[in-house]
Amino acid sequence: MALLRIDIEGTPQAIPYRSFLRVANNSLSILDDLDIAFSHRRFGGATDWYMNDLSSNGKLRLEIYSKTKEMKRKRLPDIASDITRSFVSGFRTLETQGRSPAYLSEVGMKKAESLTDVVGHNGARAIVAVDVITKEEVEITRQSAINIGKLIPEASKSYGSIEGTLEEISIHKGNHFVVYESISGKGVRVRLGNHDLLQKVKDNLGSRILVSGLLSRNAKNEPISVTIQRENNFKVFGTDLQILPLKELGGSDPNFTGDLSTADFIRSIRE
Repeated sequence: MALLRIDIEGTPQAIPYRSFLRVANNSLSILDDLDIAFSHRRFGGATDWYMNDLSSNGKLRLEIYSKTKEMKRKRLPDIASDITRSFVSGFRTLETQGRSPAYLSEVGMKKAESLTDVVGHNGARAIVAVDVITKEEVEITRQSAINIGKLIPEASKSYGSIEGTLEEISIHKGNHFVVYESISGKGVRVRLGNHDLLQKVKDNLGSRILVSGLLSRNAKNEPISVTIQRENNFKVFGTDLQILPLKELGGSDPNFTGDLSTADFIRSIRE
């Protein structure tokens, strides 16, 4: 079980109801995004959240507690403490270091952007998130919104590779999946393009993979997304690749260009 408290600090009477709902809805979406990363359950996650307290005493307070979902044929793990800890530490990373938190996907980052946009407007001075069980807390100020604004947009694009765990698959608005990088834990969207890889992706959900292609990065040089250019740019460790220590991988795929030379490969992409 976990207990998460979110306070909107400022002048309660000046904070629009719409802003309060934005904080509530986006914080829940971020919790759901983290749930997927820890539970490996694409649909529904493993955790439900319930109201514990809703009050106003110089601030607007929203407090929720967790329950692990009950399944008839499967016992789901209680990962709520991991979720709340990552929620707090993730916003601390955004606030103080200006880099992307571990385990947040592209969707989670956009929800964090919407949540932090409330701060500094209409009486909301800051948002304070507290993991009540561990007493860990973070104050989310306008700085988080400024930092997120630098992390979401694409700043550069080049050919490269990422390695991590395949977790989330989506067939909406173009087939894609999410890889959580082994080193940073950051969720990176991988677009399949027109390649017939969907079944292989489904068969390897939860596997450690290496994907190569057109790699987009933000202003902090963090990977945002990868667009696969060739079918052999999707490789599974233990099947397509030998499992090696991370330090020996070097973040690159020696067979990235297939049978083509580097010059011929670049020429084929441009044609």
